[in-house]
Amino acid sequence: MAYTLAAPVVHEETIQKSRFIAKAAPVASEEEALAFLEAQREPQATHNCYAYKLGNLYRFFDDGEPTGTAGKPILHAIEAQGLDRVVVLVVRYFGGIKLGAGGLVRAYG
Repeated sequence: MAYTLAAPVVHEETIQKSRFIAKAAPVASEEEALAFLEAQREPQATHNCYAYKLGNLYRFFDDGEPTGTAGKPILHAIEAQGLDRVVVLVVRYFGGIKLGAGGLVRAYG
């Protein structure tokens, strides 16, 4: 059985001097997911990576991070928690230390 979030949520964490801000919300349609992403993205950030899942419809985006190191781990985290009808945006402010592919996957996941 799939669950969704009861309300929007924000979580912030610093990893190797990079600031990661995860913003998540329940959504009922792709239009709502896209509107959330547009409203919550931070243009001054280094990266605005996201994933959303609505039943069989899902999308993810790495926004300049190496392919498969941001959007896909976010989507995997959504699925691993059994969530549906949810959008997650992770904003990253680069702190000067490269995390490598494995570090990025762990950080975004």
